[in-house]
Amino acid sequence: MFKTSKQIKQDKPADAPEWVSVEYRFYPIAEAILIGLSVFFAILVTTYFIYFHALNAQKGEIREGLLRAGAVGASFVDGEAHRQFISRDQEQSAAYKKAIQPLINTLQSDPSIAYVYTLVMKDNKVYFVLDPTPPGDKDGDGIDDKSHIMQEYAEASPLVVRALKEHVRISENEPYRDRWGSFMSAYIPVYDQHEKFVCILAMDIRADNYFERLEPIRRATIRAMVTGFFISFLIGAMVWFTRNFSKIMNRSRHKIYTDYQALKNSTKHD
Repeated sequence: MFKTSKQIKQDKPADAPEWVSVEYRFYPIAEAILIGLSVFFAILVTTYFIYFHALNAQKGEIREGLLRAGAVGASFVDGEAHRQFISRDQEQSAAYKKAIQPLINTLQSDPSIAYVYTLVMKDNKVYFVLDPTPPGDKDGDGIDDKSHIMQEYAEASPLVVRALKEHVRISENEPYRDRWGSFMSAYIPVYDQHEKFVCILAMDIRADNYFERLEPIRRATIRAMVTGFFISFLIGAMVWFTRNFSKIMNRSRHKIYTDYQALKNSTKHD
């Protein structure tokens, strides 16, 4: 059975509070900006976290790949024969040409390898020994592309020195620069048949090649950030629309209530 408005009013307890309209405060623009920025910040942090770990994983894979390729190349270096090369005059000998042939094969097997060569240390100075690179200035930088027997390597990095002193397999963490350019390198110890240390084999890839391998991760990260920005903008726009709509509705309800109260009061006075 339905009750009329008069019956409902009669059933209402005498001490029950009368319904009151409240005009709430809304800040659509401020709320939209705050929520939009919060969402974008969350996306930014998550994207950077993924980017950081993906980049480190890719860098680690490049370093491991260099170390693996270097280990294969080092296994073909004749440690016993290597010791006999002490003068640049030996570069035209049959023994030298035979010694660098495995390094030539290594270069030809992977176009991404820029240089492969061996290094020794004498009196705390680093020297080149085997280098299959043809002599001349092919890249036009004014420097002979080939390193020669017992040519001092003055720009040797601290990791080169460490590899020679500690006989460890190691790779650069980031590209370094010398007179031949900027490279990412790995260093592998070479031993003779009696397991005595002889030299290290160094393998380089150009820094440009290194950064090209990392570029897809950077591009994907930029796309993710741009997408995150638009998602945040859309969420902010939705917040602004809904809060602005609520503000209008609340204001309309409050106006209706105040108009009703004014009419009620005027009727009561009459």
